[in-house]
Amino acid sequence: MKKLNLAVSCLILFALGSTCRAAADDAAGPGPLLGIEGGIDLANLNGQNANDVVGSRLGFVGGVFVNVPFGPTLGLQPEVLYEQKGGKYNGNPYQLDYTEVPILLNVTLLGPLGILLGPAFDVNVANKGAVHVNSTDVSLIAGAQLNLSRIILSGRYEVGLTNASSTQNIQTGTFTFLLGLSLI
Repeated sequence: MKKLNLAVSCLILFALGSTCRAAADDAAGPGPLLGIEGGIDLANLNGQNANDVVGSRLGFVGGVFVNVPFGPTLGLQPEVLYEQKGGKYNGNPYQLDYTEVPILLNVTLLGPLGILLGPAFDVNVANKGAVHVNSTDVSLIAGAQLNLSRIILSGRYEVGLTNASSTQNIQTGTFTFLLGLSLI
């Protein structure tokens, strides 16, 4: 099932990139970008039942992205990422690993600096120390991105909209820092 979820996520990313490329070919501005990215995230747990959270989880995040411009200042950036989230709940590690598909709007503000906004759809692929984990999560992402030709730096915050557990009112909250390399 986990391999199927990853395969479906990759197909969605490919389809979005292929579909959007036609629109981008007619748009003014730079061409589409396809690349890899990786970095770290600092995750914690939020919500009514997160009173006993005493720590965060430092994790890895990495995957692929497509950035399709729709003009000189607007673009769509779908991604497929592997992301480690969680924290400590009642003093115990609460580790949640996801395959994540963010669909981000990339708005260029000044030169190479832009903002990222949009939803992310997550599928839980592994967990440790957690029981009754929901298999999916939906979240919102807001952040900034610096596009330096082939090198892309981004920082973002992601807030979970759905409960991570089917028995607790707990959502994920994640600060993510990524370094990307455009391959085309």
